[in-house]
Amino acid sequence: MNFKERLNEIIENINAEYFTAKQLYGTLQTKSTAERMAVKEALSELANDCKLVYDRRNDRYRKLRGETGKAIFQANARGFGFLLRDDGEDLFVPASKTNGAFHRDEVLYRRLPSTKDEAEIVRILQRGSSHIVGTYEKGHNARFVIPDDRRFISDIYVLPKKDFGAKNGQKVVARVTHYPDDNRNCPEGEIEEVLGFPDDRDVDMLSVAASYGLHEGFPDNVQRRAQAVSQQPSEADLQGRTDLRGEIIFTIDGEDAKDLDDAVSVIENPDGTFSLGVHIADVSHYVVSGGDIDKEAFERGTSVYFPDRVFPMLPRELSNGICSLYEGVDRLTVSCMMQVDGRGKVTDYSVFPSVINSRHRMTYTAVQAILDGDKAAQDQYADIADSLFAMEKLARILQDARVRRGNIEFASREVEFVYDERGETVDVRLADNGFSHRIIEEFMIAANECVARYAENCELPFVYRVHAKPDESKLNVLFALMSGLGINVRRTREMHNSVLQAALLAAERTPYFNLVNDVMLRTMQKAKYSDVNTGHFGLASRCYCHFTSPIRRYADLTVHRVLKTALAGKMTEKAANFYDERCCEAARRASEREKIADEAERKAQDVKKCAYAARMIGREFDALVSGVTERGIFAELPNTVEGFISIEQLGDDLVYDPDRFCLCNQASRYSLGDEIKIAIASVDRQACRIDFSLVSRSSSAKDSRK
Repeated sequence: MNFKERLNEIIENINAEYFTAKQLYGTLQTKSTAERMAVKEALSELANDCKLVYDRRNDRYRKLRGETGKAIFQANARGFGFLLRDDGEDLFVPASKTNGAFHRDEVLYRRLPSTKDEAEIVRILQRGSSHIVGTYEKGHNARFVIPDDRRFISDIYVLPKKDFGAKNGQKVVARVTHYPDDNRNCPEGEIEEVLGFPDDRDVDMLSVAASYGLHEGFPDNVQRRAQAVSQQPSEADLQGRTDLRGEIIFTIDGEDAKDLDDAVSVIENPDGTFSLGVHIADVSHYVVSGGDIDKEAFERGTSVYFPDRVFPMLPRELSNGICSLYEGVDRLTVSCMMQVDGRGKVTDYSVFPSVINSRHRMTYTAVQAILDGDKAAQDQYADIADSLFAMEKLARILQDARVRRGNIEFASREVEFVYDERGETVDVRLADNGFSHRIIEEFMIAANECVARYAENCELPFVYRVHAKPDESKLNVLFALMSGLGINVRRTREMHNSVLQAALLAAERTPYFNLVNDVMLRTMQKAKYSDVNTGHFGLASRCYCHFTSPIRRYADLTVHRVLKTALAGKMTEKAANFYDERCCEAARRASEREKIADEAERKAQDVKKCAYAARMIGREFDALVSGVTERGIFAELPNTVEGFISIEQLGDDLVYDPDRFCLCNQASRYSLGDEIKIAIASVDRQACRIDFSLVSRSSSAKDSRK
């Protein structure tokens, strides 16, 4: 038995919950400073092993009993919070049990006995926020930064002479220099950047970006490396590559896209089969593993897309330069060539390094015009029109095949923002995504599956895209909602993709499709990256990965490196061991950064929606009840702008009925999916909150007896 094990045994036999190091000195009969230091070091190791917790405030140790673990703390403005765990089971933390933790902190927790899903935070392992975005408030005796995100529940005390010249009311970025031991005192900090006054142009987006640590620019060393990269492939670069420059290959992207990382080609064969090519920018050729650019890309994990700007994973010399598959220039690629039969089954495929020269930089709009029979567009792109019609035919076949295997087809509700000459948001509308978008989506899914299958068959270290089955309790809520809306779904003993697919198809025949679509999306587990293949439930795919966007996703870049090493015959035992570790790290980091990117993008959209709503105060709109709580209801406009109506406005004596998802009394009922007319009452842009007032109700909301 070593010293730490002996010490742990002694601690287990101590009757008291709390004890001091001094008590142990006596029990162990320590006689020297060195012996006491050894006790201290062993106690520290036991604390790191989550066996003990050290309370600095009174220099005492506490034994940890029961289930413990590590998680990310998601705070609420009212003081309580939730622990976000890797297994998806979140735990509730009462305000009295947060123990000085702030929003996004990584913490050690202990589940509270005699509770179903409650825990206490026992130690902060790592602070989640070093920089806070907020409004500078300058008083006579003190200066504070009021955080924009009220989940960060304390103001930041600005140290004397550390305000960076900020003016009262300006948006600023403060660096936290000291956190208190508990939430009774304010964190201290200094202002590092002044963003401007809230109404200044771009300050809204700059504030969101700063709060998530997003930057458009790159460190000087990364920028120098990027600028040194040649913007033309050399003859040496072409060696060992299949030359596809004579093939009909082109890109299809949005009008504003500049990082064009995928191109496609299709030939319809005389026997009714198709030859499908997906050609992806060979970013790994230019981004050296372990180099300055690679390290920065790993930290960023993904590009982040705001309504009016991009925060790229790679410097623009790469993302918008040599790696982008522009029209009429040679570009290095990795190609996946597939043979697809008339039923949508991939009967053969190959993956190889290549070089292409894109015929056209097509847009979704132009492709849709050609497919819809626009003669002028067809004449303008006569050299690829036949290819586009073959692509449409193949995409429909692939789509039907995915439906047959149980793929769950969620409706896309992407929005686009309209701005005036000053950059102010004047309209929010749903993006019109025609079948041209589906063509690219189907082809990318097919290529991603083939590449993942290749890696699994070859037993390569890899980064898979995995998606677990939905949680049973969340499914029960979903089906209860659908039943309440009159949508009947036949459930099976073991949840299969086809059950949710049928549920969504049934909802499509009702006015509640968007509501069910959104609730079902929230019911699903979050897809993530993993070095272990467990399948993709949503796509009904046994084996899936992300291979098609290495310009903007680090997971894809890692996949390319593994593929090229294997294809070159260089996957030695040493290389496999290296990639085993690297794929695990890349999967973890990519999943973390994807969550942050998703949250930042949603926040940026919400800010723009608030700016739009602020211009529409007093205007009336049709809406659907999209959420019901004890405090009131949420309503959503057709363009996805959502606001809140407090229970005080809805009538007296309303009671929340969680089983029927409604607020009701004997005379009235407000249920999910009800049609109502609202007026935009007020907008708090700092809190990103929109309040509606009720103008009128549909007949279903007026009489709870129906």
